[in-house]
Amino acid sequence: MKKNVFTLTSLLLVFMLFFAIVGCNEPDDNTGGGGVPSTPTIPSSVGDYSDLEPKMAKNPNRAVARAGGTASIGIPDYMIPTGASASINSRAAVTATFAVHDDDADIAQIVSQNGATCQVKGLQLGSARIIVTVGSQSATVIIAVTPSEALYRLPAAQVRQLGSSGTFYKAWWTSNQPDELPSDYASYKADPTYQLAWNWRNKGNYSGTSGQDCGIDILAYYVDPVVPNRRGWVGTTFYHHGWHYDLNGVTDKMTDGVQVTGDVKLELIPEFIYDNGVPYLQVTHKLTNTGNVKLTEQKFGASADVMLFGNDRAPLTYLKYGALMTDEATSYGNITYLPKIKLRLVCQNVQGISDVSTLWLGRYGSERNYVYEDKRDDVKGIDSALNFSYQDINLEPGESKSFVIRFTQVQ
Repeated sequence: MKKNVFTLTSLLLVFMLFFAIVGCNEPDDNTGGGGVPSTPTIPSSVGDYSDLEPKMAKNPNRAVARAGGTASIGIPDYMIPTGASASINSRAAVTATFAVHDDDADIAQIVSQNGATCQVKGLQLGSARIIVTVGSQSATVIIAVTPSEALYRLPAAQVRQLGSSGTFYKAWWTSNQPDELPSDYASYKADPTYQLAWNWRNKGNYSGTSGQDCGIDILAYYVDPVVPNRRGWVGTTFYHHGWHYDLNGVTDKMTDGVQVTGDVKLELIPEFIYDNGVPYLQVTHKLTNTGNVKLTEQKFGASADVMLFGNDRAPLTYLKYGALMTDEATSYGNITYLPKIKLRLVCQNVQGISDVSTLWLGRYGSERNYVYEDKRDDVKGIDSALNFSYQDINLEPGESKSFVIRFTQVQ
């Protein structure tokens, strides 16, 4: 009996050894070859990714520095003589002085300058004005000082309301204001580096042809790369009517970011965060079952009639991480729109972001009928609209689930 047991045991060990050897010759596709499962690399934040997006010249009137770090600022090209009369020697002879605006001395300081460039040190979170002077000319370069931490959630005390007093809260800095601002401009909330601002859109506001307002609107801060001191807040949706929300097919019912339909509650929670120095407006969608019965196949989504810097035919580009909205150069009739703003919706394939169920890029007109449809083709040359949705959501009684997206202005 013992001999039989020994024989069976020996045969079992041989089979185990054989399969182990075969397994080593053909590692699983999800391993790195060493038997350890590999995880796809998912970025924690979305940086420039210029290879994925329409090209846009670097803005010489903007710079970014991390708190405690430095950034280099040079003389903007438009302050240097050009044309046939401007020789190489005359361009090289141009020198400038650089100074931090008196009101922003606690945000940034100049640590060195040589007449052509300066090194600016970020002191604390905020946006500082660097005054560049060449002879009798002067220009303003905005430097955003972002947190040194890898991930920083902006406390409520550091959120800026645009209606607050102070020169830097003004809506526009020249008489040539290209974009009509919303009547409730002063109620928008912005981050200290002045990238984006947001405000609620509630039913009862004038909504044009987009339907009743029922969601959130976003402004972008523009700095002209050519005209000195031409900068200010501009719209990203058609006349600031914002993103319209739909909960289980019910629309026009959201007030101050909250909509209740039956036993399900949708709540929007906007906040400013900095992920690896990149400023974002993050919107968390909290969906809650307020009843005593399990809910299945719940869904919600949002749609926007996109208009950037007055361009209602703003091109949309599908990206691995979501969608890009831009007023990239395009012509309509006798009008040519130049690229000024690039706004990215981050809604998939990024750490901390909830992958959308559907994303729809298309023509304005009936976009709210397609909020739960999927169409990810680039859009250009038409009145554009953008939708996203989350679907097939199950909630136990009293259960909440959160879905996170982000917006950021691409420099």
